[in-house]
Amino acid sequence: MNNWIKGVCLAALLAAQPALAQSTDPAQVGVVTAKIVRMAPKLALPGTVVARNDSHLASEVEGRVAWVAEAGDVVKKGGVVARLDDSMLKLQYASDSANVARLEASLRYDQSQADRMQRLMSASAIATSTRDQAVSQRDVDNAQLAQARADLSRTKYQLDHSQIRSPFPGRVAQRLIQPGEYAAVGKDIVRLVDIDDIEITAQAPIDSTRFLREGAPVTVEIEGRSTIANLRAIVPIGDQLSRTVELRVALNAGDGVVGDAAKVFVPSAIPRDVLAVPRDALVLREDNTYVFKVTQKNVAVRVAVETGSEDGALVEVHGALAPGERVIVRGAERLEAGQKVRATSAS
Repeated sequence: MNNWIKGVCLAALLAAQPALAQSTDPAQVGVVTAKIVRMAPKLALPGTVVARNDSHLASEVEGRVAWVAEAGDVVKKGGVVARLDDSMLKLQYASDSANVARLEASLRYDQSQADRMQRLMSASAIATSTRDQAVSQRDVDNAQLAQARADLSRTKYQLDHSQIRSPFPGRVAQRLIQPGEYAAVGKDIVRLVDIDDIEITAQAPIDSTRFLREGAPVTVEIEGRSTIANLRAIVPIGDQLSRTVELRVALNAGDGVVGDAAKVFVPSAIPRDVLAVPRDALVLREDNTYVFKVTQKNVAVRVAVETGSEDGALVEVHGALAPGERVIVRGAERLEAGQKVRATSAS
């Protein structure tokens, strides 16, 4: 019986040996080198993602609304977003066209009369006053025709603008009037938003603008996602109460949704040389923030650090860490201090 128990124990021990050997293998980690970089302390400015083109399109003519695009409809530049009933405008256009044709015929007749009176007066066959009367009637016809053509152009303009068109490509965000309602001149019809041409608007302290320049890259964070964008414009008009100016940061289509909360990180002082590591090297614990550095003997050493400025994926750190030392950026989550590792470059 004792021999049987010994055999079972020996078999179990032999079966466990591969697992034990595997657990003592060095952990595979990715490392980069801590380095000195030029970095400035940053201000985190709250902002909002907005569309550069966000308009309430209004009617230029009055009339009953025949059709309005639905919310969510995609419209190309020049596309129709609403139509007004143009029945009365078509009748007015026909009337104005007929009036122009009548006055053109009258002018042709009075022009020929004026020419005839001029020849007769030159032959001393009529009095000068008779010629002057014919010339006056021709000039009156000219003026009336000009007025009639202006009326026709105005009616044509109103007829063309009975269809409200988009001045830019976008998406209908909201119907502001319904079919069957009556639209007066200047009445808002739809809200149109260009969701592909977006940017962040944020307010920055006036005294921080001396560290900013248009076109410079800045770090932005949108709903927890970090990216690099360009500072498109610094609006050089300060608010008297808050002592801030508006910043506009350009985004690529898809970087955010209009209305998203955002943060813009801008420098608040002159750049200085600091020791920095990638953000992925930081290990956050309840008691402190750490990085793991790898010694020459490939042993992981845990180092408590304090963080400072940020620049893109890099973070300033202060602690027992020197430039050129290797820090773990991949595989540090399950490491213990003093554990052997097998390091490969993660750059």
